[in-house]
Amino acid sequence: MNSPKMTLINKGIALKLLKRVDVLSESQSLALDIGGSLAKIIYFQPDGANRRKEKTDGIPKLCIDYLDPKREGSSLSVRVPELNGTLHFFCFETRNIEDCIKFISEHYRQNGKEKRRVRATGGGSYKYDKLFSEVGVELTKLDEMCCTVAGLTFLLTHFDHEVFSFLYPDGSLPPPGLPESAPALAECRRFVDARPDPFPYLLVHIGSGVSIVKVTGHGQFERVSGSTIGGGTFWGLCRLLTNCKTFDEIIDLTKEGNNERVDMLVGDIYGGDYSKVGLGAGVIASSFGKVTMRKEPPPTFSNLRKAWRRVVCGTFWLWCDFMLNVPILGHFLRRLGLEKHLRSRIANIHFGKIFRAEDVALSLLRMISYNIGQIGYLNAKRYDLPRIYFGGNFIRDHPYTIASISYAVHFWSNGQTQALFLLHDGYLGALGAFLGGESTISENSYSEL
Repeated sequence: MNSPKMTLINKGIALKLLKRVDVLSESQSLALDIGGSLAKIIYFQPDGANRRKEKTDGIPKLCIDYLDPKREGSSLSVRVPELNGTLHFFCFETRNIEDCIKFISEHYRQNGKEKRRVRATGGGSYKYDKLFSEVGVELTKLDEMCCTVAGLTFLLTHFDHEVFSFLYPDGSLPPPGLPESAPALAECRRFVDARPDPFPYLLVHIGSGVSIVKVTGHGQFERVSGSTIGGGTFWGLCRLLTNCKTFDEIIDLTKEGNNERVDMLVGDIYGGDYSKVGLGAGVIASSFGKVTMRKEPPPTFSNLRKAWRRVVCGTFWLWCDFMLNVPILGHFLRRLGLEKHLRSRIANIHFGKIFRAEDVALSLLRMISYNIGQIGYLNAKRYDLPRIYFGGNFIRDHPYTIASISYAVHFWSNGQTQALFLLHDGYLGALGAFLGGESTISENSYSEL
């Protein structure tokens, strides 16, 4: 099946898509996963529900199909024959959850005063429970870990084109930096067939933080480790160091970065390979290490002029940021591409005189990815688990992230362990909530949903 890409879509686009779907008349199931950073929605549209009269190639079109073909989020719908319907996926920042609540209150409520129940998981299902209740929607709160494991197990046992490793067509491992000539992400996917019995396995779920879960059977799982260094760490540091305002903006920056300008490599220390311990010159010895290698310039008139130039330039970009927030004028300046130039500037003027935002973003991405890959492998080795699945909103189908995690697992396991990824990695909790949140559901039970 074709998979929805884990795309963080604009709040207005998400609500527009949901409105065109017409939740009240078509939906039999709406599930939410409200995390600390992102809110994920899965909406199930049964076959034949509220179809319009127009047809294309003899197939009735769904309401959602009537949006512009070039619309953002066009790949966020998947036909699932096993469920006799189509799943629609939406993801936007949790800080906009009030708009989602308002939408549901207007379009997902039964007649009279009776409340409509919605399955929900994640910390936000507790945090925002009162807000939902005030608009006549009652959340059926489900355990987050149960939902995540149930969602993953469903995907592992039912879909051949769901789990993949990241390899070149010739079977070699792509470098974490990915040269410009590297094949597209789809060409690097080596899919693994569905397994009726995928146990045991290790799930490394990367959200704002990281949860590491050992799963040994249906309903048999244990959170064995975790880390505070996750997607929230990456995004938080990026917001401090750059002018980016969204996660996707920072991901776009990484595509133009070169982390070797920021990271200290083995070659920077030894002048080449450290062959005695098997470390090549290009291996990162210290993330952001080159920041410490820079000498502060002495107080001369020449350096004084450079400092004055930085002050003037910094003031100019601050005024640009101010003008972008001016109504009408800001819209015009964005059309001219000023915002893109602004977010590629380092927020710290002193730091920015030496380093580029693109390089800093890629260095942060690889630092976080390497750390997650390492602790994932160490836990798999600790419990002798043959398979490691990496999922969560941090990955976002981004080739640099996937390549970095794959490289870390390959490096620390000496090529004996392979990192596995999922097409629907960011929707495991929402999918589990849609299924009912019961990780004890047996394989045969899915057909009854």
